[in-house]
Amino acid sequence: MKTKISFWWVIVLAIVFFVLCRSCEGKPKVVTKTVTKVTKVHDTITEVKIDTFYTRVYVERVKPVKGKDSLIYVDKPTDTSIKAKQYKTTLKSNDSSAELEITTTGELLDVSGVITYPEKETTTTITKTRDASGLYLYGSAPIKSQALTPEIGLQFNIKNKMFISSGVQYNNITNNLDIKVGIGVKIW
Repeated sequence: MKTKISFWWVIVLAIVFFVLCRSCEGKPKVVTKTVTKVTKVHDTITEVKIDTFYTRVYVERVKPVKGKDSLIYVDKPTDTSIKAKQYKTTLKSNDSSAELEITTTGELLDVSGVITYPEKETTTTITKTRDASGLYLYGSAPIKSQALTPEIGLQFNIKNKMFISSGVQYNNITNNLDIKVGIGVKIW
């Protein structure tokens, strides 16, 4: 027995298939993750303000190395040490602060310290995920039936929205192979 399929049915099925495939195309999922990291940064001093409180220190001047005098701080006064005043002060601004130590005898001997301010480091990661299509091999067998009718086939999943399947099933009653075709659409 020959089955005759009308040309118009083939065109209608092709249009329905094309419309279903186009409806499966969706926008990619976009995941944006932003991480802000705050770190402490140390920088050089550009402006000095002197406080009025001081402590007594003793320093020794060392011969110039490449044109600069070097100072060595000592605990007790010696014959070559210089009696000096050391001022400690904190300078603050909106987001930064400076811890300074200024050593002077009336003549500025040494200025040292650090400026600490928060630095924000922002990292943004954008991940686009598209629904993927895939071809699956499947097999099935009845659970409660007395007759063993195994089936094997292929399923093509289109963008996780719909599938088209085709398979072959052995029929125990007729001892023939039955060809099966199916289509499925995602409900939720």
